[in-house]
Amino acid sequence: MIVYKRIFTAVSVVALSVSASFAQDGPAQTLFTNVHVFDGISEDRIENASVLVEGNLIKQVSIGAIDAPGATVIDGGGRTLMPGLIDSHVHLNLTGLFTSFGGAEYANWDGVGAMAVANARDYLMDGYTTVRDACGQGDEMKKLIDQGILAGPRIYPSGACIGPQSGHTDWRSPRARAEGGPVAQVEQLNLAVVADGVDEIRAAARRNLSYGATQIKLTVGGGVSSELDPLWSIGYGVEEIKAAVEVAAFYDTYAFTHAYTDETVQMALDAGVKVIEHGQMVTEETVKRMADEGVFWSLNTAGFSPILFEHPNFAKGTPAGDKLTIAQDQSKDLIALVKKYKPKVVHNVDTVLSTIDQGRAHRDFEKYQFADWFGNHAMLVSATSTAGELAQLTGQRNPYPEKLGVIEAGAYADILIVDGNPLEDLSVLGAQSKWFDAEPREEGFDTIRVIMKDGKFYKNTLG
Repeated sequence: MIVYKRIFTAVSVVALSVSASFAQDGPAQTLFTNVHVFDGISEDRIENASVLVEGNLIKQVSIGAIDAPGATVIDGGGRTLMPGLIDSHVHLNLTGLFTSFGGAEYANWDGVGAMAVANARDYLMDGYTTVRDACGQGDEMKKLIDQGILAGPRIYPSGACIGPQSGHTDWRSPRARAEGGPVAQVEQLNLAVVADGVDEIRAAARRNLSYGATQIKLTVGGGVSSELDPLWSIGYGVEEIKAAVEVAAFYDTYAFTHAYTDETVQMALDAGVKVIEHGQMVTEETVKRMADEGVFWSLNTAGFSPILFEHPNFAKGTPAGDKLTIAQDQSKDLIALVKKYKPKVVHNVDTVLSTIDQGRAHRDFEKYQFADWFGNHAMLVSATSTAGELAQLTGQRNPYPEKLGVIEAGAYADILIVDGNPLEDLSVLGAQSKWFDAEPREEGFDTIRVIMKDGKFYKNTLG
């Protein structure tokens, strides 16, 4: 008993000493000097600035000297300091393992999990410090990343994407689709779930929330890459969509919808949806409505480049290629409408059914394509401040309640330092005009000198 007491006393003294030390010293500080700041919003950089990070938050941004005698000082050398990138539509579980959605029915958890870990690291080292996973992620990998056990971006998981029978996310095998057949592997892995009618949709949405989803995804209409659904098909009516919107609202978060056609987008808006994925086939009336109502538009421009026909899965004459032809024919006014009404567009790469190398090329091309259509500033804002604003829709469900996507006091210290000026040259972030013919590259970019997430360095070549 005496020995135990002495040990306990000694440990207590050490613990109190360590606690007192931390209380006295406070959180660690990093001071970035000699940088030009793109704050995620403005069209011009803040020239010759300094940025002080304390703990995991930005404490001060100043064009004058910042007094921080205990800080670690990083001289930016006149480079650009900017927010970490945000991709608002990723599929960490659906990239690198199989090449068709049908292949998901034969996947195993260890392969899916291993590829998700690899994809998460790849995104982070490309400068993405936050992603919203749009199908197939619970919050277990997210927790390991948040604990520092794995390297990856902040993740807003959506759980299994919810869709109707014969809809965009009905990836079950014919045997599993048969009445009385076995439970589908994609449902056991919680990648996608079939839910018909209001009650099943409510149950599926609540199940996703129990797995840690921060928002709920429905596939309201047909898709290009899926097999069972015509592009023009309507999977859910307004009351069914409302069921998911209400369940999400009960948890103080939101539901978002996969929808391409004007009719399915209008139905989603009528049901109270505030975030639309894709939606390229909408009319001028609908674009104006989205802008007027402050709806977020997760618009992936690479998917509507003619280059996509070069991919074997989307070659002309294939089922997906025929769908893509229709979609592109009905989205010819898209660029002009976005420029006219300026809706809240967020960066959406939507890499799926691809290898790591193909995913990298896709990210690089999406940046280029978006900027080519709408300009470098619009591209950067879509991947920083606007995407950060979208993250706030998760309300009290938000696992990262401070500001994302901006460089300002009180925001998370998710920071990149890059060579040159991305407002003038996006190639410093990897943007390039090649896609399927791009040369395979290694992880990350030499032009991104610093990657900081949550106040922690994941890359620093400035010393």
